[in-house]
Amino acid sequence: MKQEDNKKEMMEKQQRNVIREFDKELFTYTGQVAWFMPGIISFLLICLMAIPFQEVGPGDYIIWVSGCNFSAWISYFVLQPYLYTTDTLSPRNTTSVTYNKLRYLPVSRKQYNRVRLGYVIRYVWKLTLIGLTVQCLSAFLTTGTVTVWNVLYGIGILFVAPLLIGWLQLMINR
Repeated sequence: MKQEDNKKEMMEKQQRNVIREFDKELFTYTGQVAWFMPGIISFLLICLMAIPFQEVGPGDYIIWVSGCNFSAWISYFVLQPYLYTTDTLSPRNTTSVTYNKLRYLPVSRKQYNRVRLGYVIRYVWKLTLIGLTVQCLSAFLTTGTVTVWNVLYGIGILFVAPLLIGWLQLMINR
């Protein structure tokens, strides 16, 4: 029983490695341009984190809507280069789902989604650390206190919301 589990785990690890190798090759074609939009939106979201949670009133819906909107766009733009590829050899430069190219390799959809969500997690946790630092520092400098709501606000907007949106995007992209 344990030997079967080890064999299954090794096969899943090999599948994830195949996907990562495919992504390295894919990223050589998309280059650094793929990180331009997530960078801009991350900067705007960190600027929003400079407004302390204590200063956001019940009528300031624009801050809440902007924060949630930017969170959704971050996961969208981080996943975009890994979900779709442009077929430049076709006559009309058509766009196709990358899983359609990987399905001929021994790769399961579960491992494909797991690797893609890992990319979002890797990007978002770094953004969360920076955003929480900005949120707590601005709260301390303006109000003199840092509450647990400052931390929960940052984690919700910077970590939980992008992960949920990224997960939904992967589930819809079938």
